[in-house]
Amino acid sequence: MHGLMNIDYEAEVEDDMLPIFRKGEEFNFGEEFVLLITFSDSALGGPAEDALTSLQNLTKEFPSLIVQLSQGLNFHSNKKEFTHAVVIRFRSLEALKIFFGSSEYKSMWRSKFEPITKRALPIHFSVNPVGTEIM
Repeated sequence: MHGLMNIDYEAEVEDDMLPIFRKGEEFNFGEEFVLLITFSDSALGGPAEDALTSLQNLTKEFPSLIVQLSQGLNFHSNKKEFTHAVVIRFRSLEALKIFFGSSEYKSMWRSKFEPITKRALPIHFSVNPVGTEIM
């Protein structure tokens, strides 16, 4: 038997529809990466937000690899197993591997996330539409 986990997080996403439409088909395929994080209590606020901002800024340096990023604080008051969530849509599995293998990412993770992270649960899965009919 398995338990269910609920993460409700407030995220900033692109609010301008034009860039999303320009990406078009790129949203239909790719590799979805989900990272659930528990930051130490002392890191909530300043250091945690600084780490997330650093990740967001780094993803902007890799537009050929990343379609979209959203991240934010878990505001589900009675389920605080994880304090934050990050969702990144990569263009492909290879793009995910290149990003996480980069020296820039490794350095940012070591300096910003490792010192304040109590727990991290990374998950990724392929996004490939089945069939050609629009529902």
